[in-house]
Amino acid sequence: MAVLENGKWFPNKDVSALAKEDSFHLPEIAEAGRYHLYMSYACPFAHRPYLVINLLGLDHVISTSSVAAKRYDDGWLFDSENPDVVNNTDSLVELYQRANPNYSGRVTVPVLWDKHQNNIVGGDSSSMAMEFATTWLPLAKNPIELVPENLKEKIALLNDWLHINVNRKVYHVGFATGQALYDAASEVLFDALEQLNDRLGNSHYLHGDELTLSDLFLLPSLVRFEAVYEVHFKANKKQLKSFKHLYRYMLDLIAIPKVRETIDLEYMKEHYYFSHKHINPYRIIPVGPEISW
Repeated sequence: MAVLENGKWFPNKDVSALAKEDSFHLPEIAEAGRYHLYMSYACPFAHRPYLVINLLGLDHVISTSSVAAKRYDDGWLFDSENPDVVNNTDSLVELYQRANPNYSGRVTVPVLWDKHQNNIVGGDSSSMAMEFATTWLPLAKNPIELVPENLKEKIALLNDWLHINVNRKVYHVGFATGQALYDAASEVLFDALEQLNDRLGNSHYLHGDELTLSDLFLLPSLVRFEAVYEVHFKANKKQLKSFKHLYRYMLDLIAIPKVRETIDLEYMKEHYYFSHKHINPYRIIPVGPEISW
């Protein structure tokens, strides 16, 4: 893991070794034109708030941009294809240092940048997605109620479950450093996928017939599964397409134009296969697989 400690970059230091870890606080009031979301088309966690922004039509009030696909020991970088359009920095490390020269913690996407205060005000993707779907809803051009009041508690609980058992668990599979760790993580992940497949056999979306925020938590993991996770992470106990209801559900979601716009499979492949040198030391980016959708 890579971190900043008191503003100094350490490419091989664990966050648990830090004496302190700085945090950010999301704005309580939605304000058009003030904030910019830095994300990566590869990161499933950054995909959450980006999906909410795009689907609800909040892109006219919150601007967005991506970091470069290839990640080196210097962390997330910007390049000519994916520049820092707000601060003209060369890397996310530089952006964090600009916000707080003495920052200690991980340097990750997503980042919510306050253009008035020249500071980072958000870094937690779950909280960000929830805030954009609720507090920012009055500013949306396409105000879909992703968190209806009668489902708010159930959505929060399922989101947490998805985060632990699917979104993060697939990384435990891919980054496992021993057979027992890999086997245990695989069992949890594929048991979760079986449960979701059964659930979607009885409803169109995770909470019934209407799209909710929970669907935007699950989808980022599903769209990365065939191109990356099944091969690169060895998450291949079963192919995703063998989960009949889950696969139908994914295809229905990516058929929504504003959802499809957020997905860049070639960028994803370039990032994962190039950046994870400990898994793919020669950084060979595969030509496949061919994906039907």
